[in-house]
Amino acid sequence: MAAQDGFEFKEEVDAELDPAQTRAFSEAVLHSADWTVETIVAQLAKGNIELNPRFQRRDAWSSRRKSLFIESLILGLPVPQIVLAEKQGHRGRYIVLDGKQRLLSLLQFAGLADPDAPNNSFRLSGLEARADLARKSYRDLTDDPALDADLNAFSNYTIRTVVIRNWPSFDFLHLVFLRLNTGSVKLSPQELRQALFPGAFSDAVDDAAGESPILRILLSRTSPDPRMRDVELLVRYLAFLMFLPTYAGRMKDFLDSACGTLNAEWDERSAAVEAAIERFEQAGTLLIEIFGANSIARKTGSRSFNRAIFDTLLFYTVDERIADAMAADTQGVRETYARVLEDAGFLDAIDSDTAGVPHTLDRLRIWGEALRQQLALDFRIPEAAVIQLGDGRTRAGITFDGFWAD
Repeated sequence: MAAQDGFEFKEEVDAELDPAQTRAFSEAVLHSADWTVETIVAQLAKGNIELNPRFQRRDAWSSRRKSLFIESLILGLPVPQIVLAEKQGHRGRYIVLDGKQRLLSLLQFAGLADPDAPNNSFRLSGLEARADLARKSYRDLTDDPALDADLNAFSNYTIRTVVIRNWPSFDFLHLVFLRLNTGSVKLSPQELRQALFPGAFSDAVDDAAGESPILRILLSRTSPDPRMRDVELLVRYLAFLMFLPTYAGRMKDFLDSACGTLNAEWDERSAAVEAAIERFEQAGTLLIEIFGANSIARKTGSRSFNRAIFDTLLFYTVDERIADAMAADTQGVRETYARVLEDAGFLDAIDSDTAGVPHTLDRLRIWGEALRQQLALDFRIPEAAVIQLGDGRTRAGITFDGFWAD
């Protein structure tokens, strides 16, 4: 993911979809309509188009970019379409697949956004064609008769809106989402995941990631990440910690399932999740002390933050006994890491098919074996398994029953 903030993710690609899944994609119904800005704002205000307050607080656009968007509407210039998916079982309520920042800009300009979120009722700034509207707010447009023409142009502007109904699966929505976001600034799939899997866990991990000192250091931010990359890193950690044996080679499905399960079982699992997040902070602090904030989870000479490496380092460092031994031998751990980064098998596992089961296991195994030897600790590492499927087929899997036999 190319970023504007000096931080970028090393991209990873999930395994291909089963053909049986893609055949069902034709069941989806796509409907295009031209909705006026006035209609869209009304739907946003009613909550029919979901932009929850948590998303509103993770605002990615600058005030100038919002203002230029509003200026384009007043001038009648073309703007990109909006793509929505109707929520299953909730007719007339929509998840946003493309256009969140544009919709948020409309809601904020109209003064109808979350009062605690930034930029609500913002005034126009940095305009290029209508400098006379500088410092004007939506209230100014509605209160000043001299601006009636501009208010009408804004309110009556029609935005092409694509609505997807009867979508067959979350895989379909993820595919649409990713295809829509192939530009220079890509959105994080975690934004869609938060919309598809709302619940107590999703709220809690959003809060924890936004407040995490370690994630702010890693992402070089002073506030929650607008693209929810901080949330994704925390969800990945929790998923590997709690559900590793269920991993089947598709990271998206794995993280979706983890969020769904933890939302459904929040009452039983909340204490364990909160304890795991505390260990995440401790492990992250140690890893930064060992490798440095600008070098952690990166190959030598690379600026790309590799999530596959970070997952692997965290997996072992969250164990207290392993972490204590690492803290007592930081130089040895750094040297071991440097050697592992020269291992052809490890490099292959972090560069190609990173989501596949074989390479996921290779990363955990190679780093685990090297770390175990360096620290002279006899902890267990994940092993390969053959998973029996219900239809008589099998798939590659991973088995792990904790680091210690006692």
